[in-house]
Amino acid sequence: MKVQKVAKKNTTIVEYGSMAEFYKYICDTPFNDSFRWEKHQSVNGSYSYAQTKNFDEAVDLMKNGWKDMSEKLTQKLKIEEKRTEPIMKAKTTYGVAGYQAIVPLYLNGVPTNMASKKMVPVKQKVITLNKSICYGCHTTTDEIVKESIKAFQIVKKLEAQGFRCNLNVLLGSSKGSDGQYVAYVAKVRVKNSTEKLNLSKLAFPLVHPSMLRRLFLRWIEVYPGVPKEFVGGYGHPMNVYDIKEVAPLEKGEYILPAKIKKDINQINTIEDLGDI
Repeated sequence: MKVQKVAKKNTTIVEYGSMAEFYKYICDTPFNDSFRWEKHQSVNGSYSYAQTKNFDEAVDLMKNGWKDMSEKLTQKLKIEEKRTEPIMKAKTTYGVAGYQAIVPLYLNGVPTNMASKKMVPVKQKVITLNKSICYGCHTTTDEIVKESIKAFQIVKKLEAQGFRCNLNVLLGSSKGSDGQYVAYVAKVRVKNSTEKLNLSKLAFPLVHPSMLRRLFLRWIEVYPGVPKEFVGGYGHPMNVYDIKEVAPLEKGEYILPAKIKKDINQINTIEDLGDI
């Protein structure tokens, strides 16, 4: 777990290396002082709000996968379950045998004076995509599913071009303004660049409303120091501009907003991610 404090905007940013690490934290950490004696939305939230009956059902889906949605996503994206072959390029090598003699080397008595070609894997560029799931309480579950599917489509397009993608789920909530402003951001790694797009593993954290409306709300309930102002409404969802202001992106890092307004068919390269 990596914790960053941004004094300028009174923001706490916490990064978790995996869903398992995030889950362990929210289960092992006691309720903070603000929420200890309050009702917990992570437990009491309705089915219509979170699409799970309770916190335990959300955890079960997180651990064992959301089968129905992963099957729908597979059909939607037409992803074949097969190993992605590396992109190869030709590289000139030198040895005692080859198709062409290198005269200067031969004249200098260098034994490895013959050139040949060998196919080697192309070193692929690694990028990090942060999918915001900062949705307000009035956002329907259908909208969350629709917007999250767009993220899968973007990852698929970029990896088809040879990029290797880290994928994080980004959740942020703020309260107040000016001198009274305070915000909390959780960034959870759900896919490493070395992994292929595993829909069974990603369907819950990226698509299911309970990732936000049970697990993230539990994080707000347990994270130390969250002020009383967050009790009840759990703060306001942070938009892309809020997040960029308090946590500037590193090179090769991009945010996919909660609601992607740009036509998904017009997003084909990393350059297209700048205005979505």
